[in-house]
Amino acid sequence: AKRRAVMGDSRCPAERQREVEAAHPGITVPPVAESGSYSVTLDAAKGGELGLQVDVLQGRHLLPITAVTGGLAETWNALAAMDAKLRVGDAILEVNGKRGDAAAMHDELKKKETLGLVVGRAMTYAHLVADLEALIKTKSCGPILVRLSWHDAGAMMKGKGGCPNAAMRFTDAGEGTWAASAGLPTVALALLGEVSKKYVPDLISNADLWALAANVAIRLMGGPDVPTRFGRPDAKSSSDGIAENNGRLPDGDKGVDHLRAIFHPKGFDDRAIVALSGGHTVGKCHIERSGFDGPWTEDHLKFDNSYFKELLAKSCVDETTEKGNPQCRHTVSGTIMLKSDLALLEDPAFRKVVEEYAKDQALFFADYTKAWVQLQEGNCEGLRDQL
Repeated sequence: AKRRAVMGDSRCPAERQREVEAAHPGITVPPVAESGSYSVTLDAAKGGELGLQVDVLQGRHLLPITAVTGGLAETWNALAAMDAKLRVGDAILEVNGKRGDAAAMHDELKKKETLGLVVGRAMTYAHLVADLEALIKTKSCGPILVRLSWHDAGAMMKGKGGCPNAAMRFTDAGEGTWAASAGLPTVALALLGEVSKKYVPDLISNADLWALAANVAIRLMGGPDVPTRFGRPDAKSSSDGIAENNGRLPDGDKGVDHLRAIFHPKGFDDRAIVALSGGHTVGKCHIERSGFDGPWTEDHLKFDNSYFKELLAKSCVDETTEKGNPQCRHTVSGTIMLKSDLALLEDPAFRKVVEEYAKDQALFFADYTKAWVQLQEGNCEGLRDQL
């Protein structure tokens, strides 16, 4: 096995994937990934080169195959059925019973003995992104994936714990039971179910998947191409998350002081509060989840600066939802604003930024990306550029 140096590579994963494809003519990542795994036996005890190049990265659970160069691997491919041939883009999940530690598996590959491999089909960053894109386009579920990442990361406060660790997977207590996150442990995780089943934990953690899914969704809906770094560990139980909300996530029926009380302890200034509020340019409120009802903008699947334009341009009528929550509705379009949205117009410092973003979408995208990455990486350590 030949080790490739990957640490410190500043290129994005998509660029690295294109380089792999360019280096190996005829190898193309399919638009929709194949799935499943297969077993391979290579008898290295008899000598000969292994004929596989793999990508070794500390902290990774698998060994992506970057080249099949001959030797025992080529011999296997000449004899194996089509669905058991070693291919670039597949990844070694297990070597002689060792699993979950790329470095340990790489050491096993160096041994001159019979090697029993379990290989995952189509297990690369590019395949994962392709599957997420297909899901988002088919189900029009971009907004709820953004909300999933926001609530996972939003539990953090500087000096008071919390981090994006997918603790909402557990609904016996803690974050998975918060009223503010209603619908996320059920609807959002069900949507991600097949993708999670294929890629977690071998390629990616749940927490990293939620962050990446949100960022893919933002891009597909027309928003900025937000970079994702990796290495968020998953919570092992609800006790690894935060027990009570208690000022961790904002309430839609509160105003200026509340927004600052929520976001300032997370390390966000007033400008970042307005930028993050711009995420309401996509999605809508569901009465059965939040108690509010309706979309913020006229195209709830388009990520742009419409939220700020509509805040400034539309007048709305106060109403109370059937759940007793106050909101404001534009009678012609049916769009809504919450008290926490209208607060951005009441405070001069907030309003100034709203006006800037309404005039300059590129400025909004730049500021949103900065604040969103800060949120997604809150209280995280040792994140890496490559998955």
